[in-house]
Amino acid sequence: MKRNLIIVVLIVLAAVGGYFYFSNERSPFLRDTSVYKAVPVSSPFFFELSSIRSIPFGDPFIREMENAGIGKNWFEFLHKADSLIDVTEELPRSLRNSSFLLAYGIAGRNELIPLLATQAESHSRRNALGKFLKTVYPPGKYNYDERDYGKYKIQEISGENNQDILFFSYAEDLLLVSPRVIIIEQVIRQFSVHGIENNPYFLDVNKTAGTQGVSLYINHKWINSLFAEILNRTAIQKVDEFGATSRIQYSSKAEKFRDFAEWSELDFRFNNGQLLLNGVSAVDDSLNHFLTVFDKQQPVRYRAGEILPQNTSFYCSYSFSDKKLFFEKLEDFFMHSPAYYHREERMKRFDRGFRGSVRNAFQEMVNDEVIVATSTIPVDPSNKTTFFIIHTESRSGAEEQFQKLMSGYASRTETEMNKLYTDFEIDKDVRFRIYRFPYPSFPGLWMGSPFGIADARVAVFYDNYLVFSNSEQGLQEYLRNMVLGATLSGDNNYQRFIQSSSSRSNINVYADINRAFGLRNEILSPSFLEQIKEKEETIRRYGQVNWQVQHDKGIFFNSLAIQAHSAENEEAKTTWQSSVGSNVATKPLMVLNHTDKSNREIIFQDAQNNLQLVAGSGRVRWSVPISGSVLGEIYQIDYFKNGRLQYLFNTKDKLYLIDRNGNNVGNFPIALRSPATNGVSVFDYDNNRNYRYFVAGEDRKIYAYDYSGKIISGWSFGQTDFSVTTPVQHFRVAGKDYIVFNDKSRIYIQNRQGETRVPVSARFDFSKNPVKLSLEGTPKIVATDSGGKVHYIYFNGKTEEKKTARYSSNHFFTVDDLDGNGTPDFVFVDGNEVTVMDENGKKLFGKKLDNPVQHQPNVYTFSSKLKKVGVVDAVSNRIYLFAPDGKIHQGFPLQGNSEFSIGKLSDSSTGLNLVVGSEGGKLYNYTLN
Repeated sequence: MKRNLIIVVLIVLAAVGGYFYFSNERSPFLRDTSVYKAVPVSSPFFFELSSIRSIPFGDPFIREMENAGIGKNWFEFLHKADSLIDVTEELPRSLRNSSFLLAYGIAGRNELIPLLATQAESHSRRNALGKFLKTVYPPGKYNYDERDYGKYKIQEISGENNQDILFFSYAEDLLLVSPRVIIIEQVIRQFSVHGIENNPYFLDVNKTAGTQGVSLYINHKWINSLFAEILNRTAIQKVDEFGATSRIQYSSKAEKFRDFAEWSELDFRFNNGQLLLNGVSAVDDSLNHFLTVFDKQQPVRYRAGEILPQNTSFYCSYSFSDKKLFFEKLEDFFMHSPAYYHREERMKRFDRGFRGSVRNAFQEMVNDEVIVATSTIPVDPSNKTTFFIIHTESRSGAEEQFQKLMSGYASRTETEMNKLYTDFEIDKDVRFRIYRFPYPSFPGLWMGSPFGIADARVAVFYDNYLVFSNSEQGLQEYLRNMVLGATLSGDNNYQRFIQSSSSRSNINVYADINRAFGLRNEILSPSFLEQIKEKEETIRRYGQVNWQVQHDKGIFFNSLAIQAHSAENEEAKTTWQSSVGSNVATKPLMVLNHTDKSNREIIFQDAQNNLQLVAGSGRVRWSVPISGSVLGEIYQIDYFKNGRLQYLFNTKDKLYLIDRNGNNVGNFPIALRSPATNGVSVFDYDNNRNYRYFVAGEDRKIYAYDYSGKIISGWSFGQTDFSVTTPVQHFRVAGKDYIVFNDKSRIYIQNRQGETRVPVSARFDFSKNPVKLSLEGTPKIVATDSGGKVHYIYFNGKTEEKKTARYSSNHFFTVDDLDGNGTPDFVFVDGNEVTVMDENGKKLFGKKLDNPVQHQPNVYTFSSKLKKVGVVDAVSNRIYLFAPDGKIHQGFPLQGNSEFSIGKLSDSSTGLNLVVGSEGGKLYNYTLN
């Protein structure tokens, strides 16, 4: 009954560990160390359980495993056993409280075989266990055979056709149970010699183990035998910088686990959907265990998440409080390792190439942390992007050291220095110098595994870090992510997950299983891949893993967190993602950049009331706090009439004018005469930049301001009947100007002086939607009432009602000629339903979204004959774009939770850009197909 690692770990963690979290019952557990003599000395790991009682089979974690077929036989057995104990009077209930060990012995070629051991010290105890076995395997249906093995007896339970089911034996006051007799025989033989119960390193970790629940013990001396079967034996050939061919074989790297420590112990507990394991490791400097490199180091705040991109799939961080001692111990570790002479030979070649000691130079650069990482693994893992990152003591000092090395190399190879770097531009304000590093294998040789995955071909200084990557393209993408704030720490899932871990460590290893899943074919053996093939979907649900080691007062503490129920979140396929700090609150607008007219910028207000201007590259140019929420649109005007543009908008109390650098213009902001009830409107009647600003106040007056913010004396309008909450609008029809606005029961159509130009006698209960101008057919104003009925208001004062369905008073409405047929189409959004109909009430399409829509729908023009409707489902973080026939635009829905803009961020763009806010304070730029 061979069990692979996935089955072993997931079954025990979920089925047994889960019980202790979800069960309300608790019982005392006194550890009986005599049972440890049953652990095979070659067992790579074993579990100790204080009891098994009722397993929570209804838990989603276990159900998911059962549905995937993981551990099916074990779960069937546990179901059956639990039911039998519950309904069989002859079986004592104390069996549910029995502690036991679940160990794994090795037979043949590293075949793992389970062994269960529990106390059977008394006649009554043996009798109860015997009754249990015979209840599970009734003698009438199963065959029982017995044979002698030394002074003990081994019994075999077999089924039809003498197929082996189970072997068990009562030996040394223990019950031993296994599907293979060879493991029971092995344990019986070792009773005559000392087992792990006398191992001092085992005893060190054992004394710290918890007395409740589940504990996992790892014997590092034998753990490599487990991973040797799981990891790929096929060697990958690689040519290094000196032309030598090396062979990378993942199975051979299993030996590294052997050198890590001697024994480790971890206690299980569940916490809000995470499985947490905590414990200690026992090490010995005389045995050259790797953990001793961190001896006498204090845990340090690691910053890997802050300096790695959001799409990181794996990272390993080493942090140290005393770098001199750390590197001394690291060199001592390698001195006693088999690869020492190869490492030294390579280091000397590096030194000759640089004309200086590369180790000394890098040790002087380092402050307290070194990191190795990979981004999302592509279909072909050989194309993965890797990073090697050093947190420098000071950037200026590190740059001086690094340039000294590169100058030495240039001199040694007679290469011009300017041939060893290129300059990379994010935008015209942000540039980086990327160096071509001549010795890509240095990180792995210097720091050892797992830093060998870093192929350091190019390097750049970013902030206080020296960053290496295996490709210039990968490093450029890294720099874009950093400039845009698209870091791993900014990822909501990572932030929620990492909260259960300490912010300080000496070793921190993180993996996102979904992003790293592409590595499976490279690192896992074909036989293991075949075993997990049908279980891949379930495995990927265990989204993130984080392992920490902390040294404190001579003890090495381990913490392991596994995201047990990770929602598989699809990553947005964006052109760029920018972290803007807080959710986008207004529609992000593409605006002109008067200093570079071929490229646009993006302006919006965030949920913290900051106005932000973002470059077309995604870099935040500035963020300015505003006194309140922006009402309505943000307009771009030429206040000084010199081609330099500014941004005009209002809050409830003020009218703002801000220039491209984020500074207030003139005497702005201006206090409004009355608190505003709508967003400002900007009119330029004659296109001569003599702007007029219109704002409605709580006093029911419509205020008209000139370009400088002064009240216009020639505007003579009095008061509306009720508050105006939608924008004042300017329509020019047949050469005449109309200033149009409405309150909840009346529409006002005025001239430029505020006098009534078109009297409208009809009254109805207006909806909250702005009125629209429709020039299809006879020019008219289109509005809906609170029930969704459409009203045409003509410029002769006459009105007409159009037949539509009934809608709630909270409906959204807009009108446009979507298909270019010369007649208006009506767009309604009510709750979660999107409906488009022609002006005669004929339904063109209807769609239901998952959640009620919170934003006004927008119409986007793709050609004179084609317009599309954009809708936002903010709760689901999804945006939709529908054609006039209801077909969704290719690639949609996309991720986003704000209204969005479609246009070109650059004249050189080959496609259209879509900019939208997304959850977690992100701004996304998509390129539309």
